[in-house]
Amino acid sequence: MRENILINKIIKEKSESRMTELLLIISGAVFLGMTARISIMLPFTPVPITGQTFGVLMIGLVYGRKLGLKTIGSYLAAGMAGLPFFSTAGPSILFLKPTGGYLIGYVFMVLICGYLTEKGWGKSYIKTFGIMLLAETAMYLCGMIHLSFFIKANVLEMGLYPFVIGDLIKMSLVTFSVPSIWKAVDFFKK
Repeated sequence: MRENILINKIIKEKSESRMTELLLIISGAVFLGMTARISIMLPFTPVPITGQTFGVLMIGLVYGRKLGLKTIGSYLAAGMAGLPFFSTAGPSILFLKPTGGYLIGYVFMVLICGYLTEKGWGKSYIKTFGIMLLAETAMYLCGMIHLSFFIKANVLEMGLYPFVIGDLIKMSLVTFSVPSIWKAVDFFKK
């Protein structure tokens, strides 16, 4: 299982050491915070287009389930504490904002990506895309259920449809990147 986690192949030092793990968690949380800054507000929905799903998918596929969960948890805690890690500024209590369900959905995204990566799915382009479809579905379910408490309009029109094309583009980038990194790492480790 450990051999199917990409970060363990990249880092020569055992990634279980406390210092290495802490640095990976912090760098992953900062990476997610940076992807959140890529944000476009749409006039008809409280949900912005962001780069966060790209970041969460990468974290799950590269870090695996355990380290990915710690990273997402740290990211969410830092954002709720007021660090500029979410697409909207300021401290945030997740359940009090329309976008909170999507943020909670990131936990499920990382669980799905990490678990299936640990099973060896992250090395194949097709399986990687399949992992992400499952992960995105879980995130959208959480997001739209939560969003339905804040809006009375059609939740699909405000919480899913505007984001499908962008997410397919982000998923395509990750689909190309992660298995390609695996191939490069395997090539240079020989």
